[in-house]
Amino acid sequence: MRLILLSILFISLNISKAQSSFPYKITKKDWLIAPISAATLITGQLLGKKDFNLNVEEIQDLNRQTINAFDRGATYNWSTSAQQFSDITEQTLRFAPLLYMIPIVKNKTWNNGVALGLMYAEVLMLNTGITGITKSLTKRIRPYLYNSSFTVEERFDFQGEEAPEAKTSFFSGHSSTAFASAVFLSKTFTDIYGKTTLSKVIWVGSLSLATATAIARFEAGVHFPTDVLAGAVVGSVIGYLIPVLHKSTKDKLSFSVFPNQIYVTYKLG
Repeated sequence: MRLILLSILFISLNISKAQSSFPYKITKKDWLIAPISAATLITGQLLGKKDFNLNVEEIQDLNRQTINAFDRGATYNWSTSAQQFSDITEQTLRFAPLLYMIPIVKNKTWNNGVALGLMYAEVLMLNTGITGITKSLTKRIRPYLYNSSFTVEERFDFQGEEAPEAKTSFFSGHSSTAFASAVFLSKTFTDIYGKTTLSKVIWVGSLSLATATAIARFEAGVHFPTDVLAGAVVGSVIGYLIPVLHKSTKDKLSFSVFPNQIYVTYKLG
């Protein structure tokens, strides 16, 4: 993890080399994207204020055999150390894109900073909002509550670790945030620098850390495999889509006029 952070820091300090061809810009689309992202976040937060915990009787009635075979293995898991690990890796990825601010402040390229900042804010708001709304609507019970290795009373007390979120298993917010941040960082870095060895390091390193986050959530017993897979897909799509929507493109179609001749050129890629 430290190696990844040091690599990101080293690369961000040299980002000034790519500032002359900064590929993003704020457009009229942000008048739609930003409010939608904010509204989604607020809706998710309002729905998430409910108490999603179970009482003792509800926990006692749970049976892991009602869980599909693919997800059932998660009901045997419980690990506080895995939970703590997932918290650290998720937060690491969440704040990693902020390293872009180092060269922006150094080179005073404020317009670039505003563009990247708005884009990442949209990613986080949209991802958090969609995650929260989905959790509130599906109300899926977390796997540790099915773990009969512990007494009903112990499982009831375990809810304190996730309170009041015992029925917010689908989908994994840690996974969606980790993948959204990882893909956003990797995509923007590649667009700024191009497809280089360093960009591949960023992709592999950040996605590996996001994957470790998802696995840790499963090992902790707080999410089913389908929870973390769905979170990974949703987060990845959002982290990739927002940069694409903000990428400035030069005209691919051009005309050249000469005496008695007109040339039409179309640039591929």
